[in-house]
Amino acid sequence: MSLGEFATDVAAGSAVVLATGGLTYGVAWVRTTVRKVMHRATPVEQDVVIAVLGDQDATVQELAARVTPLIEAHFGAYPSAVSEFKSLTLNGPTTYNQTNSGSGVFIGGDNHGGLTINQGGSAA
Repeated sequence: MSLGEFATDVAAGSAVVLATGGLTYGVAWVRTTVRKVMHRATPVEQDVVIAVLGDQDATVQELAARVTPLIEAHFGAYPSAVSEFKSLTLNGPTTYNQTNSGSGVFIGGDNHGGLTINQGGSAA
């Protein structure tokens, strides 16, 4: 039975989102996201998708090409899963921005205060 053009498009779009999110945010993001959108699947089925997306040497296009058939198979077994993946495709991965002010060292955001790097100098 054919999935239909919409489900095929959702599978391909979701594969790109998962591949991009995995390369950007890491395996923890992939694991959480796959388990969420594939909650109908068995843990083994989920683990297969996570393993495919865990290849850090592959490009986004390669990962998406590898995982699309797995998502399509998931849709074949669980047709109602298309809606979860559609939501993933429309929303994509969440990006958080951080802006900091004051003094100190800030990780992951802008620093609008004083920052002194004194490598090898006194700690004071």
